[in-house]
Amino acid sequence: MIAPATVQKIIDEARVDEVVGEFVSLKKRGANLIGNCPFHNEKTPSFYVSPSKGIYKCFGCGKAGGPVNFLMESQQMSYVESLRYLAQKYNIEIEEIQVTDEVREQINTKESILIALAYSQKYYTKNLLNTDEGKSIGLSYFKERGFDEKTIEKFQLGYSLAQRDAFTTTALKNGYQLDILKKACLTSKVENSKYDFFSERVMFPIHDLMGRVIAYGARTLKSDKMLPKYINTADSEVYEKSKVLYGIFFAKHSIKKEDNCFLCEGYTDVISLHQGGIDNAVASSGTALTPEQIKLIKRFTDNITILYDGDSAGIKAALRGVDIAIEGGLNVKLALLPDGEDPDSFIRNQGAENFKDFIKKNQKDFILFKTSLFYDEAKSDPIKRAELTKDIVSTIAKIQEPFKRGEYIKDCSKILDVNEQVLFTEVNKLLRKNYKSAQEESFKNEQEQAKDEIDALQHEQQFRTSTAKSEIYEKDIVRLLVEYGSFIFEEDKSVTQIILEELDIDYFESEDYKTYFSYITSLFEKGNLPNQDELSSNEDAVIKQMTIHILFQPYEVSKNWEVKHKIVVPQKQMNYKKDVSQSISMFKIHVVNKLMKENEESLKNAENSNDHETQIKFMKRVKILQEEKRQLSKKLGIIIHAKN
Repeated sequence: MIAPATVQKIIDEARVDEVVGEFVSLKKRGANLIGNCPFHNEKTPSFYVSPSKGIYKCFGCGKAGGPVNFLMESQQMSYVESLRYLAQKYNIEIEEIQVTDEVREQINTKESILIALAYSQKYYTKNLLNTDEGKSIGLSYFKERGFDEKTIEKFQLGYSLAQRDAFTTTALKNGYQLDILKKACLTSKVENSKYDFFSERVMFPIHDLMGRVIAYGARTLKSDKMLPKYINTADSEVYEKSKVLYGIFFAKHSIKKEDNCFLCEGYTDVISLHQGGIDNAVASSGTALTPEQIKLIKRFTDNITILYDGDSAGIKAALRGVDIAIEGGLNVKLALLPDGEDPDSFIRNQGAENFKDFIKKNQKDFILFKTSLFYDEAKSDPIKRAELTKDIVSTIAKIQEPFKRGEYIKDCSKILDVNEQVLFTEVNKLLRKNYKSAQEESFKNEQEQAKDEIDALQHEQQFRTSTAKSEIYEKDIVRLLVEYGSFIFEEDKSVTQIILEELDIDYFESEDYKTYFSYITSLFEKGNLPNQDELSSNEDAVIKQMTIHILFQPYEVSKNWEVKHKIVVPQKQMNYKKDVSQSISMFKIHVVNKLMKENEESLKNAENSNDHETQIKFMKRVKILQEEKRQLSKKLGIIIHAKN
């Protein structure tokens, strides 16, 4: 278990902009940074990072937190995994404290699988470099491909021995559990026999965005046609093939820098390009692109260039999944290499500079390329032309931006020799059809949920009606505690003390704000004042989310007001005492209004029942409340007109 002192040091050292920047492309906007949210699909960036406050917040989906929470949410890491990742990033030595057997048993299975995979990588690499079999077969193959020692080390390449239980036997001797090895897809068990999942193959570790080994691609070097050339790790608790791109860990920084991602087909293509200095290359491992992979690329760039062989098979491969990339908002270009070449062979034969020059001269917009390519085959056949036009219309309709759609329609109408208005009409028909289908599907889902939700919705509506106004004032009090809680209000009294003396928890209606107020009260009773850093990373989700929502303001006053217009805008902190006094008074007026309304109802009931004694009691109480309201209003400078 990680010692509390180490945990605190990690939290203190971690910078939210640096951590989030590892996984999201961020741009400066005032005092904050902004980018596309990694938690949901969006066209306009609404994901803000505040380096000064150490927090992030998406104003689209509401996700918010600090560096540790970001890793847990975006990378599906456990709390301990997040801390270990940050400790490694910031070169912090982890101090461990002894844990009980009960706690040890509760260690996350996922973490155990990742530890086993990390061990397997070292094992396979050691086989490659230090065993006769590994050197004569595996290392010779990599050398033939032109991979140097640095490249082999960078991509952590390895070799699995021919002995069918070599890895499993060694791993078990070193204390790894068979159940974990099976879940990691490293070991197979048939009846009472245990076998290595990989044997006699060169090993290509697949890494996640943080550089952890989560799976393998393994290639046989035998000529036996009965053996599959490649076998891959099956989906597991740490690996989903549809969500991963080979080489993304090594490419992500270069993709952001170059604002473009080269997409290849195989492992060796990526490795050769990286060795040649083309570091923004990844591979889909021979599969069509998935929405999850598109989203992964879009974290770092909106531009993708697909690299494939120049033969017909390469072209067909390039066509697969491209529509989904366009639908995902990527700008797609295609670069077909000369016949007989793939990225691996081309860069080895021609060198990096010739490769870059070739791509620059030969990459083409995918939609226009597709239109031109198939028009040559279809122009003399009306039926094929109609099918091609329908296909192109379908692709254009997937483009999200109307202006971009219009530009493609203009260009494609010229290539296809089809009236521009005809294409506009067909695209609009398809857009309306797709929209209608989406609406119908959405309506169907809503109908299915309606019976279960109607009572809850009615209850929520009633709750909102009764508490919406209350929450305005309650939220304002919590805001004061977060922003100024540790400030001195008068003499030796803090803002927190003043608020706690003036207000009572029973005044609050919202359970969330009541929870917050109660938490601050308990802090104060222990001699502590609210701390923004601690509140924004609090274990209680309500405390954390509410703090971040209050702290995070994506907009700031333009410097032009002071520099250009010579208008000095006062900072909020300059008037915090007035802010506190006014908010407390407004809150009290709201409470008094609520009590007056309750009293009026009680008075009516007493009148209806001819209970004169009770009538007098409530009339006196109403007068007291009216006077209190008058005093509070006078303090605020509000004039109250008497009712006629």
